[in-house]
Amino acid sequence: MISRVNTKIEYPTDIMFISAMNPCPCGNLLHVQKSCRCTDLEVQRYKNRLSEPFLDRIDISIQMQNVCSDDKASLSSKQMHESVFSALKIRENRKQILPNGKLSDEDIQVFCKITEELQEVMRRASESFGLSFRSVNKALKVARTIADIEASENIEKTHLLEALSYRRR
Repeated sequence: MISRVNTKIEYPTDIMFISAMNPCPCGNLLHVQKSCRCTDLEVQRYKNRLSEPFLDRIDISIQMQNVCSDDKASLSSKQMHESVFSALKIRENRKQILPNGKLSDEDIQVFCKITEELQEVMRRASESFGLSFRSVNKALKVARTIADIEASENIEKTHLLEALSYRRR
């Protein structure tokens, strides 16, 4: 929605937002060989440029590491491709129309059911990390996707813990 003085215009959207950010202004904070020249205050100011409400809307946050030329991928592109299509088949068999990331709050209750034990894990995580309702739902949708990729009918504790590990720290 674009708002101007006396007018509001709404444009329909359906996007996947992907972003990247250096760990500090110089970009070397986590580098193995290069040293960072930023002060702690500069790093904090840099990170504070993104608001909490904005960051809360990000489903998955991963800190990338340098890649060595010796490193081998654990899965080939073909294997990843097959894994994704298997997960999509599982979703179809569940009679779920929307992708996991697009589920409404009501659909989450249907397709992302978790056991009482996992509800307790989620409650403790929510209290410990100050997760919002939105963050909890995003973690459940990511856990559902992880379960689908692993061909699991139910969301297991390992799926939920992995999904929580992808929340911004």
